Amino acid sequence: MKSALVIGNGQIGSEISAQLAALGVSARIATRTGAGKQAPVGVSAADSASSLAHSSASAPAPVHIKSDASDRDQLARAAEGVDAIFACAHAPYDSRKWEQILPGLDSVVLDTADELGIPVVFPESVYAFAGLGAPITETSPFAPVEDKGRIRKRLLEARAAHSAVSATVVAGDLLGRSAEPWSSVVRMCITEPISKGRRAVVPARTDVAHGITVIADHAAAMIRSAQLLEDAPAGTHRLFIAPASNPTLGEIAEFTSNSLGQKPKRPVSVPRWVTRAAGVAERSFFELNRLAPIWYSPCVISPGKLAAEVGTTDWREGVRQML
Repeated sequence: MKSALVIGNGQIGSEISAQLAALGVSARIATRTGAGKQAPVGVSAADSASSLAHSSASAPAPVHIKSDASDRDQLARAAEGVDAIFACAHAPYDSRKWEQILPGLDSVVLDTADELGIPVVFPESVYAFAGLGAPITETSPFAPVEDKGRIRKRLLEARAAHSAVSATVVAGDLLGRSAEPWSSVVRMCITEPISKGRRAVVPARTDVAHGITVIADHAAAMIRSAQLLEDAPAGTHRLFIAPASNPTLGEIAEFTSNSLGQKPKRPVSVPRWVTRAAGVAERSFFELNRLAPIWYSPCVISPGKLAAEVGTTDWREGVRQML
């Protein structure tokens, strides 16, 4: 892989583009505006990238381009000449908007990759497996419990049925240097409040195992997935699990306090009825409440082969990066 198109420049896309540059891969970052932040790469990200590198060659800094990935012509122009696509665009945290936006977006991306004869890699959450009640593996059956999970299930099924070469990399809740407060629950509810001297307040049980992935590891796993697909036949779809660990949210809160030299305070576990009531006025609480099985029961992720290939960053390092 000498060049790649990264769709989206959020917490995952920005990290992928930075790691591609560290690998000597020329990257284009496609967003609707053509502008965006360049993610800082920490030690763990650099280590992950170097473990995948085929040479010590360096590439120019990623180039930002203006492109609407839901527009076939614009995406085809953006992807012209690249060796792989990393599809990291998303939609607001509202299942109604997901239904309107994501199936069509996925379809355009898959069709474009197929027409160009290049692989496409998607990041993925555990939502399609939320009701599983057992550790999530690369062979787990789908078990959605609400609309977002059912949408994710349909997206995964469509990728598997498409003639494009593709991979999906499932990760736990994300933390790390590029984590965004509005999309990383750990940062929003734990590290940000504690760093400001407040008690963590979490819409979840804080004493059960909860799958966590450091963003640098998710990015490295997606890059490795693209490499593994280079000679795959048409119609191939691979489901991978990103490197993950399973601390409790209470352990994360305690480590955050200790790292800041503060006396740990027991985090407040918000009962589910509270988020249900709040969801009447605030859509994000409504959507969060529907996913109760992954927040109020153990949500354990069993990493697959990619964890052995790219390594697993300790979740504590991800917390340090956010602090």
